[in-house]
Amino acid sequence: MTSSCNCYELLGVSRSANNAELRKAFRQLSKELHPDTTSLPYENATRQFQSVCEAYDLLSDPVLRANYDISLEKKNNLDSQETEIDARIHEAGQFSKTIGVRRPFSGGELFSLLLLIMSLIFSLVLGLVVGLLKGEDLIFIPSWMTATKFII
Repeated sequence: MTSSCNCYELLGVSRSANNAELRKAFRQLSKELHPDTTSLPYENATRQFQSVCEAYDLLSDPVLRANYDISLEKKNNLDSQETEIDARIHEAGQFSKTIGVRRPFSGGELFSLLLLIMSLIFSLVLGLVVGLLKGEDLIFIPSWMTATKFII
């Protein structure tokens, strides 16, 4: 992330934005800037996407965000200490921590899983009922599992 870049401006949110607003802004920007889906040159898209990820990681962590806010205030008040603040900002947002982290299931995904489980249970019950109505045995041994003796 460049030293002149403000994470709040990069994500397009105010300094008082909550986590839901941050997540919404991040998702929108990540869809626009992802190197696989944008019309920007690959290197430019990669650089911008990485900056957005770093900004989101920094602002979504309460401790890092508090430190970042303090550093922004210092930067606004004391321009002579700009190099120290830039080092702290770069250090705090250097690596993307959200890659590989699982997000919780959405309501639609949970509903889909519920429908899948219900259809599986319904299919099993229906198979058992049809088998019982036909008078079939519930235990079935495949022909390849029957014990046959070979005479040598």
